Formats: sequence, structure tokens, C-alpha cells
Amino acid sequence: MANRTVSKKALPSPLKEILRQVGQNLKIARKRRGMTQKELAHRIFCSIPTIKRLEEGDAGVSLNVLIQALWIFGLQEQLRALASPGTDDTGMQFEIQRLPKTVRKPGKTDMDF
Repeated sequence: MANRTVSKKALPSPLKEILRQVGQNLKIARKRRGMTQKELAHRIFCSIPTIKRLEEGDAGVSLNVLIQALWIFGLQEQLRALASPGTDDTGMQFEIQRLPKTVRKPGKTDMDF
């Protein structure tokens, strides 16, 4: 249990803000659908305090709870974009740096059978 506490405290402030915003977005999605925290908790098979923590952006809420909430709201497809290779600018820069300086075609070979 101590590791979870340390990792939550070590979370950088920008990431805490992102989690807080995600929690607020989920709260708005729930309210737009006229759903109570109790109803959402029942559909996800978790407790009301867990839903409250999710909506507050608590980093200790399980990924399972988050993705089920997204599924309940029909927002699960947004998960596909997470860490997508097509949006990994740093990874693409590393890949470009590893490209060969020159490319040579193989010598002409006689492939006449």
C-alpha cells in the first residue's frame, strides 16, 4: 500500500491537472445523461466513493474503473488514440535519426532464367 501512496505523491503537477480535468469531463458526461453517482457506481460495480474519487481526478482510481466509465458514456473509442504511434513525435524523431545517410540500390543482377 505504501508504494501507491508514494507514486500518487510523486505525480507531477501537470499530470495531476490532466487527471482533474478528465474527472471533471466524466462528471459532466454523467450529468448530461441524467445519471447519479450511485447509478454509475452500480453499472461499473464499484462504490460511490470510488466514483467521487474518479470525478475528482484521484490518481489512485483503477484504470478499470476509468475505462468502464468511458464505455458507459460511449467514449471508449477515444482510448485508441492514447500513445498512438502516429502521434509519437519524439519516437518519430528517433526513427528519422536512425535512417541511413544514403541508400544504394543493389548492383544489376542477371535474373534471366
